[in-house]
Amino acid sequence: MKRFQDLPISRKMLVMTLAISGVVLVVSLALLVLFQILNFHANFQRDTATLSAIIANNSTAALAFDDRKAAGEILESLKAKPTVVCASLVNSSGVTVARYGPPDGSDSVRDFPAEHQFLYRRGHLLYAEPVQLEGRRLGSLYLSVNYRSVFGELLRFYSLVMAVVLLISVLLAARLAGRMQKLIADPVLNLAETSRQVGERNDYSVRSPLDGRGDELGVLARAFNHMLSRIQSQDLALNLSQQKLESLVNSIDGIVWEWNPHDCQFAFVSRQSERILGHRPGQWLADPKFWDSIVHPDDLARARAARLQASEPSQSYNFEYRMIAADGRTVWIRESGLMLADNGKSATCRGILQDITEHKNAAENLDRLNRQLIQASRQAGMAEVATGVLHNVGNVLNSVNISAALLLDSLGRSQVHKVLKATNLLREHAADTAGFLTADPRGRQLPGYLIMLGDLLAAEQRSWRLELEGLGRNIEHIKEIVAMQQNYARMSVVTEDLHAAGLVEDALKINDAALGRHGITVRRDFQPVPLVRLDKHKALQVLINLIRNAKYAMQSADRDGRILTVSTFQPAEGRVAIQVRDNGIGIPSENLTLIFQHGFTTKKDGHGFGLHSSVIAAREMGGNLSVHSDGPGRGAAFTLDLPAAGADGPAPQAKGRPAQPAPPTSQDELQKSAKPPQEDCLAM
Repeated sequence: MKRFQDLPISRKMLVMTLAISGVVLVVSLALLVLFQILNFHANFQRDTATLSAIIANNSTAALAFDDRKAAGEILESLKAKPTVVCASLVNSSGVTVARYGPPDGSDSVRDFPAEHQFLYRRGHLLYAEPVQLEGRRLGSLYLSVNYRSVFGELLRFYSLVMAVVLLISVLLAARLAGRMQKLIADPVLNLAETSRQVGERNDYSVRSPLDGRGDELGVLARAFNHMLSRIQSQDLALNLSQQKLESLVNSIDGIVWEWNPHDCQFAFVSRQSERILGHRPGQWLADPKFWDSIVHPDDLARARAARLQASEPSQSYNFEYRMIAADGRTVWIRESGLMLADNGKSATCRGILQDITEHKNAAENLDRLNRQLIQASRQAGMAEVATGVLHNVGNVLNSVNISAALLLDSLGRSQVHKVLKATNLLREHAADTAGFLTADPRGRQLPGYLIMLGDLLAAEQRSWRLELEGLGRNIEHIKEIVAMQQNYARMSVVTEDLHAAGLVEDALKINDAALGRHGITVRRDFQPVPLVRLDKHKALQVLINLIRNAKYAMQSADRDGRILTVSTFQPAEGRVAIQVRDNGIGIPSENLTLIFQHGFTTKKDGHGFGLHSSVIAAREMGGNLSVHSDGPGRGAAFTLDLPAAGADGPAPQAKGRPAQPAPPTSQDELQKSAKPPQEDCLAM
């Protein structure tokens, strides 16, 4: 539709004329052909019935005297009708007396319809005519006529006629439309050309030559020429006044401008713009977004907000910001303006832009150094956050990968293909489904087979749903980790009152597939404890890290003896402890003082961030994380101590070796130095 709208008007008129003519012609020809086909159908049946009646009348004597030779000669006369495929004379006893046509081309008498009825079968018209003599029935004549070949020739003939008629009609319509459309299109194009010349050259002395016509186009041309005359006279007067004003404005040491707040379009910019910024005034006037593009990106939102705050009628304003000159220089600008009113509403804003770069260089150099320091600190914090995201997301992705592998394996072993076998079996016996289900041995077993298959598929669906639910929880946790880490330095912690056992169960579910794959037995020892007040996702992040570390610690242990024990207990009033204990490789005493430090790891491919970030998360929740181990080969126990709901005060010292004080993190630094998030940019 868009391409049709872009066509010239002459081409549109030609296309519309041809389309209308073509549609009318095609509909007319289609109706004519349909009438001819129906007429041919009726005539063909009538001719077949007439031929059958003639042959039947001629065959009465042959059937009466059972003269097979005479009957055969009568049927041989059908050679004069090439459309007759085969014919049979059958006496009243059902014995075939004579037959015409190839034996393999003959239709069985059982396939024929009742007498005086027509039946189309495999491109043939089948017809049965009774042979009677003086009211006594002697037998029947069965005639098979090739309907397809005759009808095909008729369709080919009609198609050729339609194509020729349609082609000739379209060519004639195109030629006539091409001549007729010039009477309308040429004057319109002439008027459009006049408008184009006025728009491109701003020459209001051009006039349309259609002024003398008496139709609607002539009226339009006279009105257009009158409008050009008035614009020309007003333009001359305006140019004189504008020249005087511009000479005065351009003598001011600053960029004088006028701006429309309704469409954000500059109506005037003085030539000082080219001297101060290197941008031609025409650039400001042509693009409503030009001011946005040359304002320094760091100052754009503030400059927009300051201008909008001064949008009240008759209110002046003054503020400073930076602009980018054409040669790439940064120029400090002081903008002063006044909003003019029309009937109490803001109509036009006028003002001046002054270059104050020399007064701002010293302050800007100092500000640039401050921004560099803040940016360096922020980049260091971002690196720290990125490391945390990679580590914690990697923990959950292990479970995601396992769930995906289990689903893929389950799909490979699915019983769905057996449903296809059953449906194919039913499809093969669709003509007699009831008989197949009652008589055929396979059919009698099919309902029970389908019931069993349904149970299997239902079980598959339940298992897939459980895996997908686990997969969804893992993905949701990944999203929460990323969101939490992105806002780590500036968002306040949202705490909830939760059951410690439920939190542990969630962490075990996320690691369930990995624990099962490594043959780890999980033992639960949940003592009655109060609710805990914490940030759920931070706590879940810590527990996932602890369970994952315990799994790796038990890799060298006997597969049948790998036991992970998770427990909850109350170490003191107002506190709740969650402990993760393994019977793995244990921790040497010299490493107990280093294990929570950033970068320390005993894994070949480790990065030493997991326990470090976990202890920070525990402290931010008002708790602490400690470790205890009796030495190498004796396992280890990590205890997360958290405040109970409604309890205040610092966490008491947990049993075991506490986490060493963590060095100041980049998150802490960012939290102190980060600026509040910038508001959305306001439209100018």
